[in-house]
Amino acid sequence: MGFLERLRAYLERVERAPEGVPAVRVDLAAHRRHFVACCDRDQEERTERLLGLPVELQRTISRETEKEIEELRDSLPAFVEEVADQILETLAPGASPEELTHLINVAISWQLHVANVSTGSRGLDEEIGRLASSARSQQGQRGARDGWRSPARYAFEIRAIRRQVDRHVLTRSGAAFLELPGSDAVRWLLALEVAQSLGPADEWRVSPELAVQLLREPAREIDVDELVHGSWAFSLSSVRRLGALRLLHYQGQDPGRGVMGWSYRVFDQARPLLEELAEMRPTPFAVLANALLRDEVAHTLDSVRPDPERALRESAASATALQARMVVHEIRNALVPAQGALSRLVRDLGEATQAEPLRRHRDRVDAGIQRALAFADEMLRVANLGVEPAAPFDAAAAVRDAIAGMATELNGSLRYIQPEGAPAATVGPRARFVLAVTNLLRNAAQAVAGLEGVVEVSMQARAEQIVLRVDDSGPGVPAEQRRAVFEPGVALRAGGSGQGLALVRQVVEGEMQGSVTCSDSPLGGARFEIVIPAMEAKGR
Repeated sequence: MGFLERLRAYLERVERAPEGVPAVRVDLAAHRRHFVACCDRDQEERTERLLGLPVELQRTISRETEKEIEELRDSLPAFVEEVADQILETLAPGASPEELTHLINVAISWQLHVANVSTGSRGLDEEIGRLASSARSQQGQRGARDGWRSPARYAFEIRAIRRQVDRHVLTRSGAAFLELPGSDAVRWLLALEVAQSLGPADEWRVSPELAVQLLREPAREIDVDELVHGSWAFSLSSVRRLGALRLLHYQGQDPGRGVMGWSYRVFDQARPLLEELAEMRPTPFAVLANALLRDEVAHTLDSVRPDPERALRESAASATALQARMVVHEIRNALVPAQGALSRLVRDLGEATQAEPLRRHRDRVDAGIQRALAFADEMLRVANLGVEPAAPFDAAAAVRDAIAGMATELNGSLRYIQPEGAPAATVGPRARFVLAVTNLLRNAAQAVAGLEGVVEVSMQARAEQIVLRVDDSGPGVPAEQRRAVFEPGVALRAGGSGQGLALVRQVVEGEMQGSVTCSDSPLGGARFEIVIPAMEAKGR
């Protein structure tokens, strides 16, 4: 199984676990102690085994055994990591830390031919022995083990997973990877790497500088002196990872064949992707990667220092997706009619003009329009990977979160009527629903600002639907503007962005299959009413 396939399998396992998978930490000190105990046991057993053999043969066997022991001692950390990964991936995915420690010790014992630890099953012992032999074989082929070869460690380093107490859970960056096929999955990983790169020597993340180097010298040999003296400033570990992603051919050291240096050769089909990375182009993948990483940093900061006003902030990824929808909408509105008009123009002029020049120019214009439409569609597809997935949530609790976040702006003008009826459970993107309600509350707060007015929030939960009303005693919204206020760019007051109510409609109608309307309020101002399906109704 290749690196990409192992990473996908690991992230799928994390995705399937409702509360994430255990964040396993290998106790290397415990395994070193076990290794020493195995060596002592081996010395005793070897002395007994060699009794009666010719002295020269005893010496030969002892030298070979000591050499194997020394090699395993030197590579023990990498061996333990490789065995742990293989056990969790193929043999015991749900192993506890204690169980994993025991299984790794069985693998060490097996490699040293010491029967001092067992699983209690001969068949399982032999399977672990095969895993141990495979791990040793891979080490022999590529030398020291790169940390990124562990799917869990790599996923954590690029923020495809996050640590939550003692477990690993999937981030939206990881979920986006699972949505993408083959080459797009590789593009996504490298977009995440470049967005977080610490420079040319970063062994976990490819840097733009490395991409420039690979384009400048697509085939190169690197000798030991260049690494020693620093004339090769780039991480060979990252070069090896690009080889594992099938973007280049990598050849490592092989003293047995007289190969003392390293070399690589970039595949031709990898050049366009490397050019994107080298130039740091704002591709849809790059834009979304940066947005999701900003959200992840914000999530980490909130977990350390909770922000009582976090409901007021729209996630960068959601904002990117919303912006992409608006851009795609405008591009399609401009290009699709233009494409139709061009076809009609060609039809009308076809008989009156020379056919060949007209056909040639028409083909070029059509191709340009199709490229623009294809780019817009890709931008929307990629941006939507970062949108918060729908999940069940308590709408009443979400409304309370929005109210808490707006407490300062409402400044005592709020009157909250407790929900009536059944539990207010629905399905949708909770954080974006909180943001939509926040926008309605902010709109109402601005309407009554300086007027000593009232903002009233009420909710009714029924079997089929949930109704939320935000009323204010402000000046209201003219009847002829009550539909237009939900359009992007239409503002109720000077200085407004015209995006707040557009987002409310996008979330409620576009993502939750509900409705939002504006009407007169009994308080004398405006009433904004949201109607969304209850969870029971969505399940039918």
